[in-house]
Amino acid sequence: MKPYMMFLPVMLLLIMACNKSEPAKSVKPAEMKQIPLTFSQKSVISESNAFGFAFYKAMQPFAPAGQNLMVSPLSISMALGMTRNGAAGSTLDSMTGTLGYTGMADTAINGSCRYLLNTFTGLDPLVTVTIANSIWYRNTFPVLPSFVAVNRDYFSASVTPLDFTDPASVTTINDWVSGKTSHLIPQIIQSIPSEMVMYLINAVYFKGSWRSKFDKSSTLPKPFTLAGGSVIQVPAMRQQSHFNYFQTSGFQAVELPYNQGNYNMIILLPAIGSSPSLLAAQLTKEKWEQWSQNFSSSDVMLQLPKFAYEYDEVSMVRILTAMGMGIAFDNLRADFTRINAGGGLYISEVKHKTAIKTDEEGTAAAAVTSVGVGVTSTGPGSTVDFTVDRPFLYFISEKSTGTILFIGSVMNPLN
Repeated sequence: MKPYMMFLPVMLLLIMACNKSEPAKSVKPAEMKQIPLTFSQKSVISESNAFGFAFYKAMQPFAPAGQNLMVSPLSISMALGMTRNGAAGSTLDSMTGTLGYTGMADTAINGSCRYLLNTFTGLDPLVTVTIANSIWYRNTFPVLPSFVAVNRDYFSASVTPLDFTDPASVTTINDWVSGKTSHLIPQIIQSIPSEMVMYLINAVYFKGSWRSKFDKSSTLPKPFTLAGGSVIQVPAMRQQSHFNYFQTSGFQAVELPYNQGNYNMIILLPAIGSSPSLLAAQLTKEKWEQWSQNFSSSDVMLQLPKFAYEYDEVSMVRILTAMGMGIAFDNLRADFTRINAGGGLYISEVKHKTAIKTDEEGTAAAAVTSVGVGVTSTGPGSTVDFTVDRPFLYFISEKSTGTILFIGSVMNPLN
């Protein structure tokens, strides 16, 4: 075994949408683009969504009551996907199974990720999507060229050796993160401990505008009932427009497109007496696909609170262990010999941080996922009233492929 500690934080951060607040648009946005997908690409997207739903449900028992939640399924699956390229044996099998990729070849999995990374960039001329990957490793640590190559070839990762003993390396890495995220996340590390030998970072930046814009003059204080029954006043945006809408006995749903409509925010408002956690318990890829097919254009009077918050999921290892990935965290059994042939590597830490802001201008959101690998020393007919005045779920997705970028629940818009 080599006397190294490997720490691979993999950061994916996502989303910001901005627009000018105007009551009407003078230019009609372009039509949504249809993205052609192969069977493998459809499978990877479907399973990525399924992983996200399963993860979101698994995190519920660890979430403090009344706290706003937010995760990025795409971020976590991409981060684990990059780490998976270094796994072997039973560790590889467990990670593949947890991600839902059992039976798929590495080239199909990685190739589908590369296709999404390339396709999302430039999809909408008025929506900026930047996806960037980088690998920073201690210049004295031996990394298998094949591990570097697969992440460079499929994730377009820039690869840079650094002197981790030089404090300037912290600034170098954080400057890259800040630049690639348009300064939404100014830093990912504060220092580089002596055991650290590698960082894998994935950054995604999104900036767009609502297709149907909110008029700031219509934003007024409105009541919002918290889960415990108390009522607070929140700044609520209002507009009446045609949106895709869907309703069941358990919830109302509305789809709010950004510009040409490839990217959307979907709001799920649980019925009175229900809750976001009860609704989240129903989430499966089959249910999601069924619900997605039932939206239809309706005249909607929408009231949506402005909300902004940050979230730090501190139970990542416990959640992923419960989902079947426990061997990857076992310092005696984990196998990451496709990173370093000497063996002894295991995932020692996983972190996931997110942030979001939604207002009249649009949506700004970010996600950071870090994976640390260490070495052991041993349809209605009339106007629909859609008033979001109680806790709700939201999703940010790319509609043509069905890829979900974020899942969140807002329990209190002011927190």
